[in-house]
Amino acid sequence: KTKNLFLMKTNFFKATILTLITIFTISCSKDDDEKKVETPITKATIILKKTNGDFVPGIVVYAYDQSKWEVIGDNPTFADGQASSDANGNAVFSNIEYTNSFNDLNNNQNTFRFSAHYSLNGVNKTKVTAITFTKGEQKIQNVILD
Repeated sequence: KTKNLFLMKTNFFKATILTLITIFTISCSKDDDEKKVETPITKATIILKKTNGDFVPGIVVYAYDQSKWEVIGDNPTFADGQASSDANGNAVFSNIEYTNSFNDLNNNQNTFRFSAHYSLNGVNKTKVTAITFTKGEQKIQNVILD
């Protein structure tokens, strides 16, 4: 009788623990799903065009955050990122949230310089445009290569 009572208590204890673990797991995963908020990623699209409106493919565009630009200037070796323009002239920076680009110190806002290096009639040229982003924004900027 004592042995049966001991087995019943042990089985009841195991069942209780298993039930609690199951409830805890289900409740935690539900909370985690609710906390997952899709925040948009900061994205830039630079559209390169000729003066006649034609798109310019195959041009590398470099991205620099403001602090790096102020110290280093337009030096592709130290660019935060780079993208090459496609057949429609689009140089897409799908995520410019580089290390420390957006933080509490800059209120999650930063200015990026985008620099296109190209050749026109045998002359090497550079065209730079600046865009200010708040973290999560997606912006498009047209740049005329003249």
